[in-house]
Amino acid sequence: MSLPIKIAIVQHNPIVGDVSGNCTQIIEAYEQATDAGVGLIITPELALLGYPPRDLLHRQRVRDAEQTALETLRHLTEQGPPLIVGHTASADRTSGPPLTNSATVFVDGEATVQYNKRLLPTYDIFDEHRYFSRGTESQTTHIDDTTVGITICEDAWYDHEVTGQQRHQTDPIAPYETADVDLLVNLSASPYRVNKSSARFDRFGRHARRIDAPVVFANQVGGNDDILFDGTSFILDSDGSQIASATSGEPRVLIGQPKNNSTSGTTPSETAQLRRMLELGIRDYLDKSGFDDVIIGLSGGIDSSVTAALAAEAIGPSNVHGITLPSAITTENNRTDAERVAQNLGIQFDEIGIEHLSQSLLDAINGVTPGDDTRGITRENVQARVRGLLLMGVSNDLDALVLTPDNKSEAAVGYCTLYGDAVGAIAPLGDCTKRRVYALAEDFNTDIPTWADSTPIPHSVIGKAPTAELAEGQTDVDDIPPYEITDAVVSQYVGDKYPLTQIVEETNATKEQVKTVVENITQSEFKRKQTPPALRVTTKAFDSGWRYPIAASYNEIFTDN
Repeated sequence: MSLPIKIAIVQHNPIVGDVSGNCTQIIEAYEQATDAGVGLIITPELALLGYPPRDLLHRQRVRDAEQTALETLRHLTEQGPPLIVGHTASADRTSGPPLTNSATVFVDGEATVQYNKRLLPTYDIFDEHRYFSRGTESQTTHIDDTTVGITICEDAWYDHEVTGQQRHQTDPIAPYETADVDLLVNLSASPYRVNKSSARFDRFGRHARRIDAPVVFANQVGGNDDILFDGTSFILDSDGSQIASATSGEPRVLIGQPKNNSTSGTTPSETAQLRRMLELGIRDYLDKSGFDDVIIGLSGGIDSSVTAALAAEAIGPSNVHGITLPSAITTENNRTDAERVAQNLGIQFDEIGIEHLSQSLLDAINGVTPGDDTRGITRENVQARVRGLLLMGVSNDLDALVLTPDNKSEAAVGYCTLYGDAVGAIAPLGDCTKRRVYALAEDFNTDIPTWADSTPIPHSVIGKAPTAELAEGQTDVDDIPPYEITDAVVSQYVGDKYPLTQIVEETNATKEQVKTVVENITQSEFKRKQTPPALRVTTKAFDSGWRYPIAASYNEIFTDN
């Protein structure tokens, strides 16, 4: 069965809570689709509120604004094509949460069908049972001679396993096998993660073949706090082949029509896609927070260099201010590399020495602590915290946000200083292991921005041994296992939740290395609770989906002895 009618997907970039602005985006897309002669227009999930609205759902004013916007959209269809729009609605029950996550079909100025989401994700970053009551019935609507089945996001992932267990017993796709539908639509707010696009195409292709009908996946795009949405909306034929797909990371109106040849953008590499999404996250975080500029502490190392490159590409080099903050320990090579990165990227650059400030603070600390000198760790942390203080001070003066350069590997094992290098508004690389950071650097040097030098990230930065440079001759491997080991253990323990024995078997790590990394992960929980949000790009980030206690006693053990 081929696509029965010409369809438009509104892949928009909502600001959570800005119901009026989001409605305007939908209206503009509706008018564009109408001019193109489409027969049905579909928005993403909760398109008027934006996803995730979280506790804004408790605010009656927000829900009232949504109802007003729905009326506006209903009137549009009096003279235009039918519209399926995602929104909240009042639950028709006396107990349980007062709302439903819904989709309403507007045809000829009338609300003909309301479908309520049947499967509510309540795991990891999702908490929909807190706000919504689940729907209990499938729904179809008729657009001329076309029978359309409706689902919302999680409904299509009914057999998805989380921590090795299937989360749902209900299969919302099953009723459409016997309902003789001509089209199945799925309104989504499906977050990005590395390689998720292929998983979506596979899943929805199976649904299309199962019901023998084309499938529409309408997804939100943009960054909302730490959660990234790639869009990548698509339309599949009944055999699972692609009719049309939208470019990831960009708002657009995607149009698919009967017997249309497949239309889609080129598929970027995993790292290129990651780079694009991190830049989207930076750009949207600033835009939606009302800021234009960022500040980055440039150390001459790989993390701050890649963070600066991402920011420069996201918001323009003139809006990025790099500051190097050398101490007496800082090598001339690192200071020079920091300046070279700024020059290659065309960003603003300044230098503030910290030695005198650090020494003044150490003298003050010595005045109230026993002994003749401060501990080594105190000396190291004071340097980092002086840097954090200065960056935040410049941030206040320039009305700019500080970007935190820390990566996931460092966050996992606590290899960062609270109120020091960990200060900032958001951590673009906070869900990227060290190896991914290096891959991003290489991608910048291969796919070079038009405004940048021929090698945005100097080879001297990529080739040097990572160091916090808080003590003479210090390198990261003095304190933690090599990053190829640390990254592998972090990925398997945090993301895959593998037992320790299996991690040893599947990596080149020794038992002692695995034990060291895992103990550091456990002991560093208090740090992660106080660090900036990280842009989420994997299945398990250190965000609202990571809910481990701080004051607890828990140790992993090897099960083979």
